Amino acid sequence: MINIFYWFFYYLKCAFNLLYSYCSNVKIKSKSSNIKKVNDYLYINKLSGTYFEMGEQYGKAMKSVLEKDVTKSINFINENQSVLKRKIPYKYRSDNIFNSMMLLYEDNKKHYNPDVINFMKGISSSSDIKYESLLHVNLIGDLMDNHCILLGKKLNDKVLNLRTLDYGCPQMSHSLTVFNPINKSSYISLNLSIITGIFTGISKEGIFFGESYYDKKIGYPSLVGMPFHHISHKILSEANNLDEVEEILKNCERTSNLQLLVSDKEKSRIYLACKNKFITQQDTDLVYSVTPNEKENFNKNFGYLDSLDNIIKEFVPRTKSGELHIMISYDKKLYVSVTTDILQSYNNTFYEFSLEELFN
Repeated sequence: MINIFYWFFYYLKCAFNLLYSYCSNVKIKSKSSNIKKVNDYLYINKLSGTYFEMGEQYGKAMKSVLEKDVTKSINFINENQSVLKRKIPYKYRSDNIFNSMMLLYEDNKKHYNPDVINFMKGISSSSDIKYESLLHVNLIGDLMDNHCILLGKKLNDKVLNLRTLDYGCPQMSHSLTVFNPINKSSYISLNLSIITGIFTGISKEGIFFGESYYDKKIGYPSLVGMPFHHISHKILSEANNLDEVEEILKNCERTSNLQLLVSDKEKSRIYLACKNKFITQQDTDLVYSVTPNEKENFNKNFGYLDSLDNIIKEFVPRTKSGELHIMISYDKKLYVSVTTDILQSYNNTFYEFSLEELFN
């Protein structure tokens, strides 16, 4: 089963944005972190307390958005089962993909980050969205590849981090969520509003996290373990520097075939990680990951990595990566762009936020 009409319009939108990038004029707009709604597809949520309490706060604040996007995501999964089933291991195979996901969930329950699970349960409690539905829309991410640009660079003696997210799914809202958990570091996530794990984030301690699936086989592939978007919560809430990040990653029961960008206030590193291997791939003042399809554009526009303004207004639209969102951290500020009805994030407005304001 596959929704041909969805994929037709999805690639039509991609094609339009590829053409539009040649004449786009990307803008940067400063925004207060105290607003709730940045645009129709980007919201700010500041949460505090236990993870269940933060989930309750989030579910109450985002109820109408979550109801719409969960329904949209469930329909998308149901209509595209033939594509999405391909990554499901044989032992979890079922005629119904939702049954397959629940078989994986039951087998993997002991490995999930309890903070993320409690956050999800809190959302369900206050939004009246079924916990199982939230599980479905969160588990599907482990069955889909995302190919992105990850970049960490020293610019004027300060670390700049960039993460683009390329990931085929329906048009949905994003949330810039500030977590203030009890007895842990505060941190920020940028993700689809219905996703409780972190694909892109930064902590108050200056730890930046981004990931991409790696095209080559690193080692033993497995979906059993702690997903990267659960590990990221642990990293951002507990680590103070890259050495502490490494300890967390080495000691976690890892999954999948991943390339991870992590940075602190001094430098950036890229790791290759799977079930049985953990490798430091890059550790210099300039580290990056780019897929083979994007490598030519990346190399051609490498010269635009000389300033923040050129990165946002020239490098990003010219490399054409960011079907869902882009986040840049630099000099105590965040720059965020998300995809809207017509324009994908690499062609869209970047909103500038003060990290100090977000964390206060």
